[in-house]
Amino acid sequence: MKEPGLNIRVLFFTIMLVLAFVSTSPAAEECKAIPWGAPISAVEEITFSHLAGGVKFYTVTKVEPCGIFKVQGAHVSYGFREGKLFTTLVEIDKAKDVKKVVSLLMDSYGLPDHKKSDGWDEYRWETEDLRIKLKSQYSTDRIKIGMYYKPLIPKE
Repeated sequence: MKEPGLNIRVLFFTIMLVLAFVSTSPAAEECKAIPWGAPISAVEEITFSHLAGGVKFYTVTKVEPCGIFKVQGAHVSYGFREGKLFTTLVEIDKAKDVKKVVSLLMDSYGLPDHKKSDGWDEYRWETEDLRIKLKSQYSTDRIKIGMYYKPLIPKE
């Protein structure tokens, strides 16, 4: 038996993929984000938030929001490991446009791997330098995104 809504999700991702290929985003090209691996000393106006798993998390107020960070209601934390930018965590509560967030990530990183876990949809992308995980609850429009710089991921 097919999962209810599976055809709708497949159609949604197909449409998003087509839109990603036919549209360009000049704003993304002008983005002045903190470069991955940048030393903490290169970042202005940061405020310590917390420490977790050997990663120091900060909020940064002098970064021009762009891409997924520009979505209304986005709370962004930057994590530094060994003094270098290792992770960016984005939490969006009551996102007005969940499709926009997924579309922005698909535009940059292609089609994700997808699975359901504990009431959340999980999407994963991987590039040579980045590991990206998006978790969403469509019933609440809540989104969590973690982006990790692979050269700084601890070796097991």
